[in-house]
Amino acid sequence: MKCATCKKEMKSNLYLCPYCGAANPSDTVQNVSLLNEYAKKFQNLMKTVGTAQHTKIAWDLTVDSYVQKMERIKVILSQPEFSKPSGDHKKSSNERLIQRIENFIERCKDPVFHIAFVGTIKAGKSTLINALLGRNLASTSVTPETAVLTKFRSSKKDYVKVTFYTSEEWTLLWKSISNNADVFKQEYAELHAEEHKSEWLNHETITRNVGNEEIEAEIERWTSSKHVEHYFVKEVEIGLSDFKMPEQIVFVDTPGLDDAVKYRSDVTRNYIDRANAVFACVRSDALTGGELNILYRIFTNSNDNPEKVFVLGTQWDSLNNPEEDWKKQKAEWVKYLATPNCYGSPEAANRNIVHVAAHLMNLCRDYGKKLEKDKLKNLLSIAMKISDVMTVPELEEHLEELMEKSNVSEVNRRIEQDIVPKYKKFLMEDIVSSYEAISKEIRQFFEDTRDSQNEVLQTSMKSADEIRKSYEKSKKELDDVQAYREQLEMAMRQLKANTDERVEALCKSLQEMTNNA
Repeated sequence: MKCATCKKEMKSNLYLCPYCGAANPSDTVQNVSLLNEYAKKFQNLMKTVGTAQHTKIAWDLTVDSYVQKMERIKVILSQPEFSKPSGDHKKSSNERLIQRIENFIERCKDPVFHIAFVGTIKAGKSTLINALLGRNLASTSVTPETAVLTKFRSSKKDYVKVTFYTSEEWTLLWKSISNNADVFKQEYAELHAEEHKSEWLNHETITRNVGNEEIEAEIERWTSSKHVEHYFVKEVEIGLSDFKMPEQIVFVDTPGLDDAVKYRSDVTRNYIDRANAVFACVRSDALTGGELNILYRIFTNSNDNPEKVFVLGTQWDSLNNPEEDWKKQKAEWVKYLATPNCYGSPEAANRNIVHVAAHLMNLCRDYGKKLEKDKLKNLLSIAMKISDVMTVPELEEHLEELMEKSNVSEVNRRIEQDIVPKYKKFLMEDIVSSYEAISKEIRQFFEDTRDSQNEVLQTSMKSADEIRKSYEKSKKELDDVQAYREQLEMAMRQLKANTDERVEALCKSLQEMTNNA
């Protein structure tokens, strides 16, 4: 290398030029300085990671280790050096990643197995849930433009928990209303809902314990178009003491996928991705291209486990000749859904495509409660199509036969035998899949920032004992670097001293030569 001052060639490992005495910091010195800086930063970061708060996940040790690792990653991502403003009101990449990590941790703390009932408007989702619950709790009387995400789960006491939209969410919802949402706009205006908006937006969550006989009225208040407050309800959770399912299993009644308010349709689309098992409700008289696309998306997000997806041909009793017509319909459905990207075989498709007539089941169940005249006529017309019933008096003795033909018991059997015994396994598979997806995103994030942080990432994913060893190793490396730096500085001081001595001796020799001359 050349001296920066006199431009003469000199050895690259020298600090002072032997010709002019100018300082020339070498690559070695610079690298030591950088290494020293990084070692200190790494050491401080590892101290911070070691102090990450951890909430023990008691239900599974593997999940507990996942959560602990994610908590450490969250601490690292929260450091100033990773926080980069996005330049607008959107979240930065590390903020979005932190949010995903927080959602994952919360999901692990309260592991809930979501069975989502999805489909287009009036596909029979709520009617089916009522048939499975044994009473009319899910709202079926609302207009197609009105929908609230509604959850049903087991509880020691009956309760209704109501969550409301924030102002920001409402703004997005209102902007998403399509031009053909005339019914929605008309009812909104007739109820003077705009005058009540400020009362309910941003309202704190309401939880009310209710008696068994009061719960239907309480649910109706928050979900029915008769009540103005229902417009501003984001989600309703209903706890039932007579819901005969494990506490972790939740039935989810979703807004229609063709809702005129796109925001609510998007809620359902997002929930399809979140659900652990899906019952896709499709009218049994047709399978449209739009519904096929929905089914394909469901299978795409089933984590290569199609046994968690059930396709229900609803309103079976509305077919002209239910038993014969359904055979033809099902054969067609199997053709489309037996492909590798769906069930993978005709056998699997046949097994998981099931017809159901939930409305018929509910009519039979309520027969003893003196059905209204129009409902009684409806029940008789259905009975005449699928049994030997010809008159109203004959209905009562054929009720069990009609309920069996509704096939609700088969849907219930699938839940109790195909899902409930395996729900912990399915839940674990979904958590592992989510963990792997987030881990991949984390690795990509670190690759997109600085390669030098990969060592921090790897260390944070280790056990507490390994972190301690890593910390001790980094401390030793820092001490070694410091010792090396001190040795180097001593060598440079010695070099300078030697150079000064040589220069002094040279000057002395020149002076003697001059004197002798």
